[in-house]
Amino acid sequence: MHLPPLSTVRSFEATARHGSAARAAEELHVTPGAISQQLRKLEDFVGQRLFERQARGLVLTDAGRVLLAGCQEALAALQRATAQLRHQRQVLLVSCTPVFAAQWLVPRLQDFLQSAPEVDVHVSTTARLVDLAAEGVHFAVRHGLGRYAGLQARRLLDDDLQPVCSPLWVAHRPTAQAADITAAGLLHDGQRDDWQLWARAAGRPQLDTSQGIVFVDSNAAIEAALAGRGVALARRSMVVNELEQGRLLALQVPPLVTPLAYYLVFREPTLAQPAARRFHDWLLAQAALARTVDG
Repeated sequence: MHLPPLSTVRSFEATARHGSAARAAEELHVTPGAISQQLRKLEDFVGQRLFERQARGLVLTDAGRVLLAGCQEALAALQRATAQLRHQRQVLLVSCTPVFAAQWLVPRLQDFLQSAPEVDVHVSTTARLVDLAAEGVHFAVRHGLGRYAGLQARRLLDDDLQPVCSPLWVAHRPTAQAADITAAGLLHDGQRDDWQLWARAAGRPQLDTSQGIVFVDSNAAIEAALAGRGVALARRSMVVNELEQGRLLALQVPPLVTPLAYYLVFREPTLAQPAARRFHDWLLAQAALARTVDG
């Protein structure tokens, strides 16, 4: 069996994940020069360049991406075997936006951790589109149309936008109505486009969507709505609990229906790991339950 030395594989995988030989050296407790030497050995072994140096750091070539996928699968298999022997805890890295983490995933996550006490779930919150293979991410939750080249995608939640407000906003009336949506009371999520689209779809062209308060993200807009500061356009899946508890009211107006949804995205080899498969099945079951409750 003609295999490259393990030291070159570890150096390559760490460098690819960080996009930097220096950061890989820090992780592996060696010098950057030693990492560079290992990378040259591996390139000589495979007979192809694995990295290109660009302004933002080291970037994988096509050959490098092919090799990285195989290296990560091999290292993951080795990690599973040694963890089983040493009874180590297994770590899953999940990437999602801060809003999805705070409003949907984290409130449910304790259920998974209780059923799988040997697994640690690390939640990385970012709006950046992560590279699953290069960054060692097991799962990402992405908001879009579900088409991601080279990756598997499972639909989690639809993304209809519903105007919501606190009972404080409607002077303790039991329902909230279209008249309660005023230009000054609009709570915007980073941009004004969503309210503009809603007004057009709802036949409210006279609504001045240039007014209202603009927040950095939808989490802040929802918090403002809970405090009775106005009306937010919220993804129903993100505020199910608040609606059930009566802390928010859904206005008696049509939601803004979009083709977008939340998808669980992953590389197919990831499901070969028992912990990852277990998390995958659990998350899909939670999403199906949420859709049933919301429906």
